[in-house]
Amino acid sequence: MMKRSICRLPLFWKIYLPTLATLIVYNEYLIHIYHSFQWAELQCETDSCIKMLLVADPQILGNTFDTKLYWPLANFDSDRHLKRTYKSVVQHAAPDVICFLGDLMDEGSVANDDQFAAYFTRFVNIFSQPTANTIMFYIPGDNDIGGEGLETIKSDRVLRFKQYFNEQDELTIDPMLRILNVNRISMTLPMNSAPSTEEPQPYTVLLSHMPILRWSDPFTYKVIDDFQPNVIFSAHEHKSRHVKTHRNQLTQGAPFEPLNTERSNRHEVVEFDLNYLKDTRELLEFIVPTCSYRMGEMKIGYGYAMFDGDKLRYTVLWTSQRFYQLAVYSMMLIPLKLVCGQLWCGVLKRYWCCCRKRNRNYLPLPLA
Repeated sequence: MMKRSICRLPLFWKIYLPTLATLIVYNEYLIHIYHSFQWAELQCETDSCIKMLLVADPQILGNTFDTKLYWPLANFDSDRHLKRTYKSVVQHAAPDVICFLGDLMDEGSVANDDQFAAYFTRFVNIFSQPTANTIMFYIPGDNDIGGEGLETIKSDRVLRFKQYFNEQDELTIDPMLRILNVNRISMTLPMNSAPSTEEPQPYTVLLSHMPILRWSDPFTYKVIDDFQPNVIFSAHEHKSRHVKTHRNQLTQGAPFEPLNTERSNRHEVVEFDLNYLKDTRELLEFIVPTCSYRMGEMKIGYGYAMFDGDKLRYTVLWTSQRFYQLAVYSMMLIPLKLVCGQLWCGVLKRYWCCCRKRNRNYLPLPLA
């Protein structure tokens, strides 16, 4: 009976339905598997090995700025895409620590307490803690606490972020890694504890929402002189960039260059000797691309770093370009609208319907 019903379908539906089903399976499932096969594998070579996943600018959508009728669908699709890609990269990297580099919410700085609580619930549902041993480290962005453009930073927003996300100024992982939260937005720094001269010094990693070496201002020099970072990870610009420069060359401007953005090197792994950088007093900073397609970027992904002994390896785990997928879905709606319009005309048979044949009287007009 079912087979007969399918055979009786018009030719349009016999072609359209299988094509739509194939697109859905590819866009929602197969494309993620395809990208995961292309990601670089970082293997530990020493016992002192720490894997770090870097999440930049997820900016989960709010309910205030976007007032279009389709905003619930837009929020649902954005959350679903973030959750799926995050789950894939976590399974691939198996990180020891996951660092969120700010702008966790799109409307965090303007949300009231009830809205912020709802956004936080959505956030932890998307970016859940993989295991009990995985360390989660959060820093704020300008969309979380203010400071974007002419918007002022509000102390209650800063306190609210700390309460919800348990923001920390410093985190030490084993004896080899020291992570510091540097806030260029509010121009605040963590306390710089005096290092011990007897024990080996851990490598210092700075996390900042806004790039540190982009500007050669007093704040940048204070950060460098006080903490002497081995590497800096930042976000805010939504693109993948990096720079390696010397402190004496900051006045000339740090020449940030695109990293792993070309098709030929999208999955390359860059490696640096941390001891060599320390001896030569060179500065290294990575800008991690956004992981949300709602930021208007076609190239989205997650940063993936490995501290293995005195080596640092870094790559970008690029994810699917959702805009292309949504464009294909939109194109698939065009023939469906045309067919549905014809069916609508056939059912109603209204006088104003353009599909209905109208009876016309072509008799000659009477003479005056």
